[in-house]
Amino acid sequence: MTVPPDIPHQRRQTRWRTLFFITFGALLIVTAMNLFCPLRGPDTAPTPVTPGAPATLIDPVATTPSPTAPQAAPEKARPDAYALSFLLATSFYNTFADNEEVARLTEETGIRKLAERLSAHVARNLVWNLDMRKEVYPGDELDLVFRVIPPEEQAKRADTPDEIELLAMRYRSVKLAKEFRIYRFKASDRQFPAYYNADGTAVEKALKRSPLKDWIQITSLLKDRRPKHDGIDFKAPVGTPIYAPWSGIVEKTNWKTRYNGYSLLARLDTSPAVQMILLHLDKVHLKPGQRFAAGDHLADVGNTGRSFAPHLHYQLQYEARKIIDPLKYHGTVTAKLPAGDAEAFRKTIQEFDGRWGR
Repeated sequence: MTVPPDIPHQRRQTRWRTLFFITFGALLIVTAMNLFCPLRGPDTAPTPVTPGAPATLIDPVATTPSPTAPQAAPEKARPDAYALSFLLATSFYNTFADNEEVARLTEETGIRKLAERLSAHVARNLVWNLDMRKEVYPGDELDLVFRVIPPEEQAKRADTPDEIELLAMRYRSVKLAKEFRIYRFKASDRQFPAYYNADGTAVEKALKRSPLKDWIQITSLLKDRRPKHDGIDFKAPVGTPIYAPWSGIVEKTNWKTRYNGYSLLARLDTSPAVQMILLHLDKVHLKPGQRFAAGDHLADVGNTGRSFAPHLHYQLQYEARKIIDPLKYHGTVTAKLPAGDAEAFRKTIQEFDGRWGR
């Protein structure tokens, strides 16, 4: 008896054979492509070129990551300058200390005392235009632009900057109903850059018969900080000559050097008699009992005693130790930019007025 063939079973075997040969053939093709035509990965993908842009040469050895060496994260690019805007709060310093953007920039720049630095730089300019204790009000508006000074630049500069540099600022006073715009600028008749109002007049008032012919900045005025301050501070490089504003006689030198550093006390030939005190000196050129004439070289600016940066502490007092304001006693003059600097200063104003936050 003949058994009829299992037709469905034969068809299934034929389909499996066909599927096997198709799969095997596909594997052969893939293997051949990998051997002779390697796929282009993302590291070797061609760099798109912008029409008209200069071509950039790429070194494949330098741009291909090593399979063993970890790749360092790219350094974050630092902007040339930072612009900040403030609405003054309960106190001038807290406006900076409590500001979220200042806190963020403290982390970004690594400047631990950034709030303190900013408030000091701004106050040194505002103090010439308003009373910091009586005329700074909540609701006052402040815009500023500053830059961070790299350590290598700090070390090389003759003007001994700290970590930041105030480039420009604008202050709107509620009480005075005024706006002050101030810009850092290097005038052709000064050794160091200084701060100028928008009309080209210097922010600082210069003393008549000044003990210094050139300085970087007046960083502190009489009684402008606590504990009280009995003189004015001229920031200047170590070795800057100090000249006698009037004739007189040296009474003593170099007392309490732990605090005063090298120092000089002289009685000036004025009526009534006034004592002049110079502190934190580098060198004293006269001895007690020696007389001097107006304009004589008395000493040099230093950074001795309790001093955190090169400067001259200049103090005047009556012999009963009644403190005198040097600005009032000397009288002051307001410097103005030379006419030849007008165009460059106008460009400086245009540059920063476009960066205010409001």
